[in-house]
Amino acid sequence: MMPRLLLLNIVFSTTFLTFNVTNAGTITGEVKFVDNPPNLLPTKVTKDQDYCGETLPNETYLIEANGGLKNVVLFIESPPSGKPVDPQKENLLYNDGCRYVPRILAFQKGERLRVKSHDPKLHIPHGYLGERTVFNVSLPFKNTIIDATSKIRQTGLMKVVCDTHAWMLGFVHIFDHPFFAVTNEQGVFSISDLPAGSYVLKAWHEDGGIKSQEIVVPETGDVRVSFEFGNR
Repeated sequence: MMPRLLLLNIVFSTTFLTFNVTNAGTITGEVKFVDNPPNLLPTKVTKDQDYCGETLPNETYLIEANGGLKNVVLFIESPPSGKPVDPQKENLLYNDGCRYVPRILAFQKGERLRVKSHDPKLHIPHGYLGERTVFNVSLPFKNTIIDATSKIRQTGLMKVVCDTHAWMLGFVHIFDHPFFAVTNEQGVFSISDLPAGSYVLKAWHEDGGIKSQEIVVPETGDVRVSFEFGNR
């Protein structure tokens, strides 16, 4: 009798979760840079110039021809419960050409994080949450890969530097919910399966700061949102 009751309980729970997700809306939108693009000096390379080059492009602002701003992180403040985290989902942070790719990464706590090098140079990726070290790993050879999943114990914004290449910089957003997105090359984003209701949607850029909007999500269909950043 007990196994049957347990099975019924599991089926009910799964059905309830699916119902919530099915009757949810989607946020779609874009983020634009509305001023003249900032004049960014190239990043000076101070080590391993034989491989990395003398300079690298400054990727703080990546703006396409129509003003779309890449690498803006959108997320819901005080989010509801969402889909359970997928512990098999893999997120990769590459050391590629003496820079981090992607420069901005976002994932849900409980997913996997692996750090990999495409470079034939020693990299020592060092992740910080505030002043606290989250991981500090050595990637001495090309195609070296380290699984940092077990090091991720808290949510928040993690800054990633390299202890052997001072100019390398990346940011990893770790969320405790699935309601976030990162803008693509056109500045476009989408956040799906969000239960109907009123929310505060935030937009974060590494130099532009944080902007907020109040939104209302319908039970089905899309709500369209736009954010604008400019010179500070």
